[in-house]
Amino acid sequence: MKFYKRRAVYAELRDYCHLSKHEVLEVCEWYNGEGWDITLGDRTIQLTHGELQALTVLCNVSHKESDND
Repeated sequence: MKFYKRRAVYAELRDYCHLSKHEVLEVCEWYNGEGWDITLGDRTIQLTHGELQALTVLCNVSHKESDND
């Protein structure tokens, strides 16, 4: 049997989204350090560091493009 600690952080979404009432967003690092579990309400997605980086880049590019319109 192995015991380990995982880094995790969460925030209440009402601080970021006016449509959210009681949901929280939690980000928890995988025990092997290679990715993240991202839980939003009752949904969970798993992303490697590279996938999360690509998602961040695409969101930032999308925001910059919409600012130019």
